Amino acid sequence: MKQFIKLTQRWLPLLMVSISFAAFAQDEKPTLLMELGYHLSNNSISYVSVFTKSKIEKKFIPVAGINVKIYMGQEADANLIGTIKTNKDGKAVAFFPPTMKAKWDSADKIALVAASVEDKKFSTATSEASFTKAKITIDTSFTDGARYIVATVVAKNGAAWTPVKDVETKIIIKRSLGALNVGDAENYTTDSSGQASAEFKKIGIPGDLEGNITVIAKTEDNETYGSISIERKLKWGSNYKDNSNDFNRRTLFATRDKSPLWLLLLAGSIFIGVWSVIIYLITQIIKIRKLGLD
Repeated sequence: MKQFIKLTQRWLPLLMVSISFAAFAQDEKPTLLMELGYHLSNNSISYVSVFTKSKIEKKFIPVAGINVKIYMGQEADANLIGTIKTNKDGKAVAFFPPTMKAKWDSADKIALVAASVEDKKFSTATSEASFTKAKITIDTSFTDGARYIVATVVAKNGAAWTPVKDVETKIIIKRSLGALNVGDAENYTTDSSGQASAEFKKIGIPGDLEGNITVIAKTEDNETYGSISIERKLKWGSNYKDNSNDFNRRTLFATRDKSPLWLLLLAGSIFIGVWSVIIYLITQIIKIRKLGLD
């Protein structure tokens, strides 16, 4: 009995510590990480993006279904932009409400705060970011017979807008399945006047019925200015040609009854050739059989 008591006194504290540690480990939730982004489209539509992720088994994976509150300025109900929920890719966006228009218009810098709502699976998290208010414009120029697209980036400084230097800008052509670079480079950097110039080399690119193409100038995830973009239509494309009547002609992509004559002749000659060989072989087999019977 005394030996049992001694063993109990020796191992009971260790057992209690192990149980407490296991309970603590079970209650600990994975850490949630959030990334904030600021976006301005066509210098008029502004919104905030949130990306939630967590490190699980040494890999960062997107976290869906997280409710996040977005604030402009301090974390207070009066500064609430909106409450959003992340999708399967861990992303969500919140547009600035009309009630914040005056505050947004007067600001030179936009301070953002994101706070996740308490979740059963993940720990709560907050993220802060600050962006300088900027906008971008598109213009065109002609030099030595070449066409150029000029993007200008300016930042708000009180009542004035000042040019911004050393900002990487993309100048692309919008297409239905993606985008094309207007020139050879993927990015263009603004100079001291805030301008980035790209030579238009996609001569003859198809446009709409009137020959219009849509050109986009934008910054992507800039640490200071966020993602700002603008679109402009230019009549620099070739007129769209309607080829729908080609389906009523004898072409390869037409219906079966409109197959090209050369294709019908080719298929017919192959058909006749194969069956001629088969018939010839059958007749020869019949002759050999008759000879064997004789």
